[in-house]
Amino acid sequence: MKNEKKIIELMGEIVKGQDHLIGEVSVIKKQISKLNNEAVKLNLSTSENSRAILKLSDEIRLVGEHEKRISKLESIIFK
Repeated sequence: MKNEKKIIELMGEIVKGQDHLIGEVSVIKKQISKLNNEAVKLNLSTSENSRAILKLSDEIRLVGEHEKRISKLESIIFK
């Protein structure tokens, strides 16, 4: 009888521990889901920023070419 009570008590503690672990796992799953969503958003932002940087570099290149053309024209005109 005494051993049976002890076994029942231990099994009860095990079940409580499992319930606690299940709760923690649920919280961790929610956190991982949020982190995945944030990672997707960050990846989209990074892609947009990369495209913007490429577009800006093209614009800078065009401005540089205009400067060369203007300098060439000035050298011809103001000889």
